[in-house]
Amino acid sequence: MKILYLVGFYPEIGGPFISILNLLKKISQKNIEIKVLSPIPKNYDINKLEFIKELPYEVEYFREDLPRSVMPSFSSKLLKRIMEESKNYDLIHLNGIFDSYAIFTFFINKPYVLSPRGTFMIDAYNKIFIKKIKKNIFINIIGRRIVKKAKNIHLLTNMEKKDFLSFFPKYENKIKVIPNGLNLNNFNTSIVSENLIKKFPAIKNKKLILYLSRINWKKGLDLLFPAFTKLVKENSDYHLLMAGDDDGDDYTLKMKNLVKELGILDSVTFTGLLVGEDKIEAFKRAEIFVLPSYSENFGVAIIEAMAWGVPIVISNKVGVYDDVEKNKAGIIVETNIESVYYGMKTLLENNNLRIEISKNAQKMVKEYYDIDKVTDNMIKMYEEVLKI
Repeated sequence: MKILYLVGFYPEIGGPFISILNLLKKISQKNIEIKVLSPIPKNYDINKLEFIKELPYEVEYFREDLPRSVMPSFSSKLLKRIMEESKNYDLIHLNGIFDSYAIFTFFINKPYVLSPRGTFMIDAYNKIFIKKIKKNIFINIIGRRIVKKAKNIHLLTNMEKKDFLSFFPKYENKIKVIPNGLNLNNFNTSIVSENLIKKFPAIKNKKLILYLSRINWKKGLDLLFPAFTKLVKENSDYHLLMAGDDDGDDYTLKMKNLVKELGILDSVTFTGLLVGEDKIEAFKRAEIFVLPSYSENFGVAIIEAMAWGVPIVISNKVGVYDDVEKNKAGIIVETNIESVYYGMKTLLENNNLRIEISKNAQKMVKEYYDIDKVTDNMIKMYEEVLKI
C-alpha cells in the first residue's frame, strides 16, 4: 500500500503536526510506503525543518506563492508535484478542505480520504463573519463536491462528527471516528531537567498552572487570565506558564496587555513554543493543565498532559470532554470566568482529587489513544477504501 499525504507539516501548527508525525512513523513500520507533500509559508525558516532527516518517510516542502488571505496554501510547484506523485500512489490522504491542494485533489483521478481537522466545528466556524462568508461560498462552489467524492471522512471526535453532519447530513455512512494517538513509550521518564527554570527563573518554587497550546482567540484566554487573577490573589504561590506560539495575528500582544491591565505580570510567564526537554519539563513541573477553549476539535496537548499524569481542567467545548467526563479523568468547566476559576481552584486545593484524576487519565489514555491501536484503525480504513 502506498499513501500520499497532503498536509501542512511543520512544528508551529501544533497538535495536528504532532499527531500526524506520530501516526506516520507507525504506519511506515507496517510495510506501507508514505510520502508527505506540504506547503509552507513564503518566509518560513527552513532550518526549523531539520527534523525530517530522521523520519522513516519522505517529506517535500513547497513555499506558498500567494498570501493565505487570497488563497490558502497555494503553491504552483506543489500542485504540479501532486499531479506527478499521485500516479505513483494508491491513495491520497487529504488533510484540510479549505486549502488549494484540496481543490486540485478533487480533479485528480485518484481515491482520497478527507480529514477536515476541525474546520467544521460550529463555534469556531461561525466566530469570524468574513471568514464564515468565504467558507460558505467555497462550500457551495466546490466544498460539497470534495466531500461527496471522498471515499471516507476521517473525524477525530464525536463532537466533530455531530458538527460535521450539520453541514453534510447525507454522508454519515462515510464517517470514521478515529482519534489522534500518542506513543506512550515517550511518557515514562522520571528525569526532570532544569533548563526551563534557568530560562524562566520566575517559575522557580512556584505552583505551576500550565497552558500549552497556540495563543489564539478560540483558546479562551480572555477567560483564563481573569480566572487566574482571582486565584493568584488568594495564593501568590501560583504561577501561570503560557507555552505556545502566536497564530500570526498579534493575539499574544493583546493577551500580554490584558495581563498587564489585570496586574498579574509577575505571575504569568510567556515562553513561546516549547519542544523537547523543555516541553517535558513543563509537564513534569505542572500542578495542573488548563485549556478553557471556546472551540477545540481534539487537543493533543490535553492528551499529552493526561499521559504525563497532569490533572486537567478543560471546557465543555473541547471535543474529548465527554470521554474525559465519563472516565472521571479531568475537571470540565463552562466557558465563563467563574466556572474556569472554580474548576482550577477545586483541583489545586484537593490533593486527593488530583491523584485520582491523574490515575484515571493515564488509564484512559492507554485505552483510547495508544498510537498502536489508532494506527491499526487507520490502516483498516485505508484497506476498506482500497478493498484490500
